[in-house]
Order: sequence, then C-alpha cells, then structure tokens
Amino acid sequence: MNAVFDITETPQQAARRLSAPELHKGFRPEALHVYTNANGAPIFWRIRCKHPDGRKWIRPMHQDEDGAFVMGEPTFAPGTKPLYRLHDLGQHPDSAVIVAEGEKAADALARLGVQSTTSGGAQSADGADWTPLAGRSVLIWPDNDEPGAQYGREVADKLLALGCDVKIIDAGTLGLPPKGDAADWTAAHPDATAEDVLALPTARPARPPATTATSATSATSTLEPLPVPQALERAEALLRPQSDGEEAPYPVEALGPLAEAARELSEGAQVSPAMAGQSLLAAVALLAQGVANVRTLSGSVAPLSLYALTVANSGDGKDAADRPALRPIHDMQREEGKRYAEAMAFYEAEKSSRKKGDPAPEHPGPAPYRIASDLTIEGMRRSFAEGVSAQGIFSTEAGAVLAGHAMTAEHRTKTAANLCGLWDRGHLSVVRAIGGRTERYGVRLSAHLLIQPAALGDVLADAMLSGIGFWPRFLLAWPEPLAPRVFKPWRPENSPAIQRYWAGCSRLLSRPLVDDCDGLPVIELDALATDRMASFFEMMEREGRQGALRDVQPFALRATEQACRIAGVLACFSGADVIDAQTAASGAALAAHSLDNWQSALSGKADPVITWALTLYRWLIDRVGWVSLRDISRLGPNSLRAADRRDAALDRLDALELVEFDDAAVRAAGVDHARR
Repeated sequence: MNAVFDITETPQQAARRLSAPELHKGFRPEALHVYTNANGAPIFWRIRCKHPDGRKWIRPMHQDEDGAFVMGEPTFAPGTKPLYRLHDLGQHPDSAVIVAEGEKAADALARLGVQSTTSGGAQSADGADWTPLAGRSVLIWPDNDEPGAQYGREVADKLLALGCDVKIIDAGTLGLPPKGDAADWTAAHPDATAEDVLALPTARPARPPATTATSATSATSTLEPLPVPQALERAEALLRPQSDGEEAPYPVEALGPLAEAARELSEGAQVSPAMAGQSLLAAVALLAQGVANVRTLSGSVAPLSLYALTVANSGDGKDAADRPALRPIHDMQREEGKRYAEAMAFYEAEKSSRKKGDPAPEHPGPAPYRIASDLTIEGMRRSFAEGVSAQGIFSTEAGAVLAGHAMTAEHRTKTAANLCGLWDRGHLSVVRAIGGRTERYGVRLSAHLLIQPAALGDVLADAMLSGIGFWPRFLLAWPEPLAPRVFKPWRPENSPAIQRYWAGCSRLLSRPLVDDCDGLPVIELDALATDRMASFFEMMEREGRQGALRDVQPFALRATEQACRIAGVLACFSGADVIDAQTAASGAALAAHSLDNWQSALSGKADPVITWALTLYRWLIDRVGWVSLRDISRLGPNSLRAADRRDAALDRLDALELVEFDDAAVRAAGVDHARR
C-alpha cells in the first residue's frame, strides 16, 4: 500500500512525522536546519534530535517532485551542494565569514551576530559549492579532533583557490573537550560577543603547492609530516567513515532482567556495554530456546533462538565478557560430559561383551554438549543427530568461523542457507548416499560470534548473504574501541548481580530438554505488547520501504520478529509466560540498536578495504623507506599478499595521499620518522 502524504504539512510537522520513531524512543527535537538557495527558497532541511542520555539523531529531509516531505537530500552534482545560511551570506557580502563544522555550531555563531556557514559534517567539504565565498575574508573553526583538523585543511585549500583571505581558528588552544566545537565554546562563554570570536587565536593555513608536471611514475603527498603515532591517528580518521552524529549507546536498560548483570559485567570486566549485553542475551537465548517458543506479531510460532555478531578490536575484552556469560553452561558441560563419557565407556564395554540372546544394553542417550566454537554443516548435522535438541555456536575468535571452511566461497551459500533454515524452522532434513537420512524436527540453534574488524574479510559486504536473509537474522553490535583502562581487580563470583544471573541460568538448565522443541509452551504477547509491536512493525515497514532504512530494507523488515524473539527470551528468563508492553518495548529497542549498527556497517564501516589499507600503511611506516610493490606480495602482511587486495589497499591510500610512488616502489607519506 502506498503511503499518503499531506502536502499541506509544514516542514516542522513533517520533521515530527519523519522523526516519530525516534521520538517514541525518548529523543527530543532540538533544531530543524534549513538549507536555502541564494534567494532564501528552501532546498532541504536537516532534522536534529537529542536524547536525554546524550545520543544524537540527525537526518536530512526534502520535498519530492509531488511536494511530499521525505527522508534524504536532493541529488546534487559534485561541488554544487549549497552552503548553510546561504541567503544570509548574500545579504552581507562585505562581512567576514566563519566556516564552522556543522549547522549547530554555525547557528551558535550567528546568534552572536557573526556571519557563519558550514558545508555540514567533517567529510562534506568536497560536495559543497564554495564559490559564494570567493574573495572574502574567512575564518575556519574546525571541531577539536583530527577529522575536524582535516576538514579545516580541506576547506582552506578550496577557499585559497577562490582568492579568499583564510585563517584557521586553533581549536586546540580554546580549552574545548575532545570533539568540542563552536557551540560548546559559546555555551561556555555566555557573555561572548562577535568581537571576542573574531579575536580568537588563528593561524594561516599552508597554501597548497602549485601544480607542476610530474612523471607518470611518481607522485608526492601534500600531507604535513607528523610523528608516527599522530600519522597513524590521521590515517585512521581519513580512512574510517565518520558518522553523522554520535554513536548511539547500547540500550542496557532494555535488557530488563539482564540489565543489572550487564552493567556489572561491563564495569567489572571493563568491556563495552554492548559486548556485555550481547554476551548475556545470546547465552540466555541458548537456554531459553529449549524451554519455550514465542508467538510473533504475525501470529506464527517461532523459536527463541538468536544469532548475535559482535565486532570489537583485539584486547577489548571478548573473552572477559563471554566467559562469565557462559560459565553456568560450561560448568554443566564439564560435569555432564564426564558422566556421559563414563556411561558411554560402560555401554561400549557391555555391548562388546554381550552374548547372543542377552538383552541389549541401554544407550546413555544424546551427548549433553550444548556449545561448539566452530562449525561445518556436516559437523552440525551430526551434532544434532547425536546430541541434544538445543545447541549453540559461541566463539570469541569467530574469524575461524567466518573465514573457515564453512564460509569459503564454495560453501558459503550452503552454510548460510542451512543456518537460515535452523533459525526459521528448526528442521534438519538430509539424505546422503553414505550415511543415510537425517530427519530431525524441532531442533534449535543460537549463536554469538565475536570477531575483530580485521578478521571480517568480505563476508559483511557479501550481497548474497544479505539477499538471502543470512545477515538480517543477526543482531549486530559494533562498539567503539575501548579507552585506556586502569587496573581494577574484579571477580564475577563476588558480584551479587552476576550470581543472580547465574542462578537464573541454572533454573533454565535444570529444565529437561525435549527431543522436539516445536511442542514447547508458547510465550504470547499481551494486548498492550501487541499494540507496541504493531507500532514498531508499521514504523519498520514505512522506513524500510520508503524512508531512512531503505538501504537496509531486509534488516528492517525482519526487525519485528527479532524484537519478538528478544522479548520472548527476556520473558522466559523472568519466568513469565506472556510478554508485557515494557518487555515488548525492550525487544524493539534492542532490535533497533542492531539495525542502527547494520546501517552504519553497510554504509562503509565494514568495508574490508579500510582494514587492508590501514594494515598496509602501518607496515609501510615500519619499513621507513621505499618498498617495491613486489615485496609487498612476498614479505607484506599475509592478508595483503594477494594482488587484488594489495592493489585495492594501495588505491585507497593513494586517493588520500597517504602513500607516495616512485616507479615500482611505494612508501608511507605524511610521516616524520625522526619524531617517533
């Protein structure tokens, strides 16, 4: 059904309609920035909302050809996107102008009577039309971080080429916090005037070198040489895409009965809340899937199985989060495994000594193991044929899974299709010429794969995996790298919150596993929960098909079932047989957080070339001088010895002037090795 828009609605009304899903999550409208043409006619708007916990939500909207307000910017040719506050600039052609980073900062300066503008975020300089500032006196006020400094340099280069008198405000001398901007400065100086702003310390930018003819085999970078640590930081900032707004924090409170344990695990083990939350939620799903099913909003009954993927740097605590989360299950496996091994040894001895006519010895039953750390499809089928009905794949070194035999190009489609089928139906049906037939109904599989970004390879960018619904079945967490930690001894067994979590897991573990989980009790949505899930479903349909989530549509359209499953897992852990409105809202919040992470990942964060390029840049810095291209393939990092990966990394570094070439040799650019 096509959406019907009221073309008489005001921009403010449209902004509220388009941001309604976020307003329901607690975000509050902060501003509606309008970009106009030189005559003051609106071209597009940028919606800015902020949550009381500090999260930001910033999205553009424009009017389509029918006059309806829709998410997104109009299509602009490169270098033609209008500057912010363009109409005001034209009315004051002789005034000095400050170029800030972001509309909020530009507005804060305008309130002081300063002519101000911006092209948008830190990576917006190339797309903007800077010609309205030609010949003017311009101050650039970048944010207080490396991406801001790079933005300042890029804007300065463009304005110098237009004959502007350019100075850059030294944000590092203003006492601003990291990432602090002009809005933060004006808030901290409520009595400041325009004269105070124009008197801030500045520096002249380095004028870009004149273009000279160079040989086809050599190129020189214009990057300022920096000490190695700063050069690496700059390369990271240039290569990693910058998000529009701040990273949304993991909604720990939405974990409900697991929230207290998640906070304790995050603080005690010094891991990100997202990693703690994913670890606990996936562990409980492993147990809950063998206890109950859930009725989804569509009316169908679904397993309580969850697939989770957490991406985090080495040293960010994957094991520290996973071990306490899974301890009750590993303890059970250790004890039950010993008894099972003894029982099997006795069974085999009895069977071998059995005489004709003696009764057959009683088989000990299925193997008790519930967790594996790696998989092949054949191994998984055998595990279900010989073992219990509810199992899991949990790995803190998931590169072995995603880059292993099961996910090679030859086997990837088969593996993904089988895992999708287990998530959906819990049915295994296999016929082999050797080994006969395997037919198992009502089996359950949950998973938590924790992996380093460098080990992702190309699996997240594989359109086939998203197209068949493999990745849309995964809850994704991609927390920011940890800040430096301090020594803080912590033992989970001394935490009352963790002890209560373990007791809850033990209660679920004590429930006997049935052979066919399809017949387990069904956790239902109550009336208010149904209404809450219906609102979430309609939002996902609208945004996934026509709105801001069109680029992750398969994920958005599956988000409601994910929300129902999460809510069912939380209800099961609490011992409830119905999902109430609050638990439904929690499931929706956790599903929405995963969706935000997927949108970020698929818009560039998961681009494998970024990791390859950073790896190569670090390696080249360590070599100090020129390195032949052939030596990269012979002696370079293992992940870059394939020519296609090496060349992709070099192309990305070359585009950002992070390398210099001389015939068939290359070296890292922008590095002062004498200042290590």
